[in-house]
Amino acid sequence: MSIRTKVIGSFCAILVLLGVVSSYTYLKSRHINQRLSLVSELLLPLSRQMVQIQVGTQNLAEEMNRYYSGYEASSDSSTFSRMARELYPYAIRKKFMLSEQLLLKFAETPSEPIPQLNQMLFELKERFDGLSSFKDKQQFNEQFIVFKTKLQNLAKKIDDECEKITTEAQAESQQNLLTSVALSLFLALTGFFCMALAYQVLNPLPQLIQSLKKLTGGDFDQNIKVKSSDKDEIGQLAREFNRMLSALKERDQKIKAQQKELLQSEKLAAIGQLSAEVVHEIRNPLNSISLNIDWLESELQASNEEVKKTLKSISREIERLAQITESYLVRARVKTQENHLTEVNELLKEIIEFERGDRGEIEIEANFHEKEIYIQTERSKIKQAFINVLKNAKEAMPKGGKIRVKTTVKNNATQVIFSDTGLGMSEETKTKSFLPFFTTKTNGTGLGLALTKEIVEAARGRIFVATQEGIGTTFTFQFPV
Repeated sequence: MSIRTKVIGSFCAILVLLGVVSSYTYLKSRHINQRLSLVSELLLPLSRQMVQIQVGTQNLAEEMNRYYSGYEASSDSSTFSRMARELYPYAIRKKFMLSEQLLLKFAETPSEPIPQLNQMLFELKERFDGLSSFKDKQQFNEQFIVFKTKLQNLAKKIDDECEKITTEAQAESQQNLLTSVALSLFLALTGFFCMALAYQVLNPLPQLIQSLKKLTGGDFDQNIKVKSSDKDEIGQLAREFNRMLSALKERDQKIKAQQKELLQSEKLAAIGQLSAEVVHEIRNPLNSISLNIDWLESELQASNEEVKKTLKSISREIERLAQITESYLVRARVKTQENHLTEVNELLKEIIEFERGDRGEIEIEANFHEKEIYIQTERSKIKQAFINVLKNAKEAMPKGGKIRVKTTVKNNATQVIFSDTGLGMSEETKTKSFLPFFTTKTNGTGLGLALTKEIVEAARGRIFVATQEGIGTTFTFQFPV
């Protein structure tokens, strides 16, 4: 028998035994858990509902008897009538509805008592609905006794099923434990046997191991001595190892010579591919939208000023997007524009006004500094940075929420703060949020916050993020005054 056959055979034997033990334990545990979940998630909650129904119907019976007997003053009879005929039945029917929902949740479970419990609950509910139709005390009490008996039978049935399933699960768990221990012991003995066999077979390989250790350190100038008469598998392995060393030495030299060039090529290829895809996917729709906007402007010359203003605003945004595809995704860095001043409050008002028609369930609350605030940067670029953060805030609130935008001057620094009540970020996501090409969105490019950070730093500013999962995220822009 060859070394390969021995090693592979031993390995396969261990895998098969491990699979048998794991499968058996998993299936048995799963079956026990399913049975116990039936108790914890169905029968026990259902039992609690039956107790509450018993209490509610007992109170209903007492109120009805008091109402029928006429012991109360006439001024209170309307109150008793409302409680007996409206409030108590409403509360009890709600308990019936919750019980039906519990049974419906487990309707597909192949468990014997569920159809029977469904039938008993249905009959009990019909009995209860019939109680309110009786106008006579004696008829009510007779039907209430029948209802109470059926309710007790149903509660007893639920309790019996709980006890039965729990007892069966305990016995099954004990049997599963004993069987798992026996299989594990057998697996351990098999593992020891295979380990002894592997040691015996691989004992002649110390020289090869030492050579491999040297190889991991980058030493390719070595050779294993092997006799030409060695025709066994160890000899073949040594010869192949020597040939591998020669090939690795040659390839290592080539790799070292081409490593820098390869890394640079990969970066350029990635950037080039991304730029080509973005420009291709964005430019054509933008051109189409721009042409349609031009057509609308020509067709709506006689429209009111609000329509014209909206079309011009859309045209400006299309032009800004075109500049982004040509500028930010092609150039590696954002250059500082020293000769541009942008008034922040007016810009933010424009952004919020533009976003007004596409907010859905999102509320935007603005709190601006009482005086005008200026940032030394190009308007279109800082606008893009603010829009990127605002877009992220909206996407973090798929079910709606609130975005707070605030501007202030503090400690000789201009601050622009965006706070949302969205999903928040984990610490790992927060750490990587400004890295290029990092994104948690299915269709995201991972460039939004990276470009935002470049724009802010080019304006000699800084950006900070504070977040908490489930609470929200706050982005703070800080610029020198």
